[in-house]
Amino acid sequence: MSPAAGPKRWALSGRIVTMATDGDVIKSGTIFIEDSRIAAIVPKGQPAPAGFETVAPVATGGTIYPGLIELHNHLSYNILPLWQVPQSYGNRDQWQNAKSYKTSVTGPMSAIALADDGSLLPALVRYVEAKCMVAGTTTSQGITLSNWSGTIHKYYKGALRAAEIGSPPDLPRAHSKIPDIDAEDWAKFDKELKSSSCFLLHLSEGIDTKAHSHFLALRNPQGDWAIEPSLAGIHCTALDATDFGTMAENHAKVVWSPLSNLLLYGKTTDVAAARTAGLTIALGSDWSPSGSKNLLGELKAAKVVSAHFSLGFSDFDIVAMATRNPAAILKWDAKLGTIAKGKFADLLVVKGVTGDPYAHLIKSREQDIVLVTIGGRPRYGTKTVMQKAGGSGEALKIGSSARVIDFSSPDQDPGIEKVTLAEATSRLKAALGNLGALQTDSLAMSDAIARGTVSRTGWRLALDEQFGNNVQLRPRLEYDGVRTGPDLAAVAVTDEPLHPIKLDGLTVAGDPAFLGTLKSETNLPDGIATAIAAFYQSPA
Repeated sequence: MSPAAGPKRWALSGRIVTMATDGDVIKSGTIFIEDSRIAAIVPKGQPAPAGFETVAPVATGGTIYPGLIELHNHLSYNILPLWQVPQSYGNRDQWQNAKSYKTSVTGPMSAIALADDGSLLPALVRYVEAKCMVAGTTTSQGITLSNWSGTIHKYYKGALRAAEIGSPPDLPRAHSKIPDIDAEDWAKFDKELKSSSCFLLHLSEGIDTKAHSHFLALRNPQGDWAIEPSLAGIHCTALDATDFGTMAENHAKVVWSPLSNLLLYGKTTDVAAARTAGLTIALGSDWSPSGSKNLLGELKAAKVVSAHFSLGFSDFDIVAMATRNPAAILKWDAKLGTIAKGKFADLLVVKGVTGDPYAHLIKSREQDIVLVTIGGRPRYGTKTVMQKAGGSGEALKIGSSARVIDFSSPDQDPGIEKVTLAEATSRLKAALGNLGALQTDSLAMSDAIARGTVSRTGWRLALDEQFGNNVQLRPRLEYDGVRTGPDLAAVAVTDEPLHPIKLDGLTVAGDPAFLGTLKSETNLPDGIATAIAAFYQSPA
């Protein structure tokens, strides 16, 4: 038997922003990493810890943050470009019925998922994982897979951490989907919440009475609330200060997606009231059809929205919404979310070491990312720093800069082909350019799924609220005798003719259409799009 391999030890140096408390910053120091964890954090001028005496730190020339943690993203849809929202809506039911939504979002995704010959699923998961990592996200929500009958589900396991997979017992699994029957039964729904560590659920999406009734339905006739410490309400745009007080009394949390809220409704969650009530708030970019391209972009949206509406969030508060706060919501805060000895080495390095450290991250662009590590492993970064850190992988360019990205993993989902990012990009561009031809096959497959006559084997994308996947993203409890939640029939596969669309760019830097589309969105309050665009048009 060969001897056990020794621990992998390496280190990186730079300005260290721990996110433990506001102002806890080491102006110049070194993080020593052993295998998957942080072994020590040492300010410049102090000796290396025992066992690291001969380790030469990788000089990053940048500022080191905890990796970004995202609690709301429909990753499968992130191949689609920003949707030109045609009007302002009051609740979710209204916009998912819009003809242009069906031809821009649900129709194309149905064609991609259902007309897949086996080449598109691996291409899609590769591409959307890359979109997260190249912007510093180390944890997001899972990509749901299903067998073709829709009766068996699992989450794709790749390089990116998935909230719904975790790594028990250190990182307990979160839940984000409810069995159909439990979503419509108050007692069963409440039991689901009570038995979960963290439940990420869409709640009261919209700004009208119908959206608000979704929250009121959580209270049963006896006056008990189906709100538990595990509940993290995504959106909550229809809630007022009293509602947030109720959530706080029951120790629930909120996940905020400001850009998506404004694009669809012209208003966003009253996060100032949520904070006043004492709720923990995290950020999520939602998805590319009506949100930021990535969580790094949503940090900018949060800062702009906070300033525009005088919400009073500091730069530290906003960065906390993508690091320490989501870690606490997931109950991962003992292991992630801040930089400390013994925690997992999920890290993000941004070039530059001057100026306010929190504003520095918010201002940074994708081309400013120097290095991303997940569990102590260099996953993405500039070619030079990745080589120095012992990382390897596929070459790509962000702007004019040479980068390397590593998707490999010994426990990666074996059912997904190890396709390169370059090949994934090529396949998806071709498919999105051929939607009309794919549509015929997708309609036939949708019908077969509905009739229960599918004979295919293997895995397909289990798109959110499409194809009758036997799970739901939100409770559908009754209020005043009416079932709340979206009308699922409204997201059936469209038979409107589909036309070619462009693959959404991997980054804002590589997508000249994104900012132009953002500026033409009619629901955004004046100045929001211009202020977000300024982050990308000016040096970070």
